[in-house]
Amino acid sequence: MKKIKSVLLIVMLFAATTVSAQFTQDRPNVEYMFKVEAGYLHNVGNYGQASNNSGGNTSPDASNSYNLRDHEEAFGLNIINGINISQDFFLGGGLGYSYCMPLYQGNEGLEASHMGQVFVDMDFRPVEADWAPMVGARLGGSFLMNNNNYGTTMSPYVEVYAGLNWFYDHALQQMDRNYHAWFVEAGIILQQQTIFIPVRVGWRW
Repeated sequence: MKKIKSVLLIVMLFAATTVSAQFTQDRPNVEYMFKVEAGYLHNVGNYGQASNNSGGNTSPDASNSYNLRDHEEAFGLNIINGINISQDFFLGGGLGYSYCMPLYQGNEGLEASHMGQVFVDMDFRPVEADWAPMVGARLGGSFLMNNNNYGTTMSPYVEVYAGLNWFYDHALQQMDRNYHAWFVEAGIILQQQTIFIPVRVGWRW
């Protein structure tokens, strides 16, 4: 009887080990993830000089400028596709659009600015919890779509941000499927010789 119990115990342990190993092997380290986010961007200053019609530098009061000195209120939308690596690190590429309104409504000759962005997005969530902090960065290009003396103006797009994720899907620690989260984030953006402070909400899945 003792021999039978011993054999059964060995068989059970072997079966459990086999199933556990198979489950671990089937769990991927990389999976597809999609993010969409929208929010408010506040213009806090400029780091370049305005340009005149001949392309030379003038004072910031020049009318033909490709910085956004006279624009304060802006709203943006980003759509990002990428991969999630080992649950905690995201790497992807994104497209964005920003609508930037004049600081003083009714300024003659001053129109709203339309900007497109193309960028690489990276974020890291170091805590394995339903409420997880996040840090990230983006690098790419910004395109001013308004008609002006310079055509479509392009500038570097640089952003660093931090935020908080709420993983409402409780399978978040299992890489057998994409997990879902709402998040909020804030940071600093440099584009079109202008500094913005973004505050956004988003959804990842």
